[in-house]
Amino acid sequence: MSLKMSNITILGAYGAKSDRCASSAFYLNQTNMLDAGNILRPLKEESANIERIWITHSHLDHISDIAYILDNYYEQRKKPLRICGLKETLATLKEHFFNNKIWPDFSQIPLHEKEEMSLVYEEVLLGEKYSIGEEESIEAFKTDHTIPSCGYIITKAQKSILISADTYSLTSVEEAVLSHHNITSVVLECSFPSSMSVLAKASKHLTPELLFLKLKPLEEKGLKLYINHLKPSYVNTIINEIEALKGDWDVKILTDGDRITF
Repeated sequence: MSLKMSNITILGAYGAKSDRCASSAFYLNQTNMLDAGNILRPLKEESANIERIWITHSHLDHISDIAYILDNYYEQRKKPLRICGLKETLATLKEHFFNNKIWPDFSQIPLHEKEEMSLVYEEVLLGEKYSIGEEESIEAFKTDHTIPSCGYIITKAQKSILISADTYSLTSVEEAVLSHHNITSVVLECSFPSSMSVLAKASKHLTPELLFLKLKPLEEKGLKLYINHLKPSYVNTIINEIEALKGDWDVKILTDGDRITF
């Protein structure tokens, strides 16, 4: 059982990697991650303690460090690394990632000096709560992306934070907020500047204009709004647009190393 933590640490806040920006990764507690775009560099040897990674979808900026946790800390790991995600996401990882072509199939490699396999896949069902610690749970909800994807609602001591990951529609976010009255904060993506709305629609990402238009039904809820997944090449433009369009929203642009407190 993991120790209780009162915050979520953002290990990767951006929609791609650069020399100053890391891709999506949320440190939920000592044994649970949400996405795996940047784990080893900030956690170092503590990466070996991660037992479960809750994956939103199978795009590379959300999964890349799964490979390196297993490779770099093979001897140190005492328990299997459990990859939790939608059925379709797990199928993609098996076929296209851990397939002995792109990376070794660690689901067929035993832990060091143990019989259990190094990697275990666990299907996540939408709307079902899973315990991740004392008074801590996680629940998946469907999101709107180019491939099967989900966001997660993380609850600690009766307070919840919603993390959407990549999405174009916010309909499911609105539904989740209206049906979970203990959600106090939402973490939403905003990948491109508004001038790139055609690309945003094609790749199913948000721009500042689209984001605040689609947030209108939730304006009166008093939510704290955190924004992440900015593409590094457009960070300054996106930030300026968010500042101009945010209205009464209490907004924070997330960067690597930030913490969200429950």
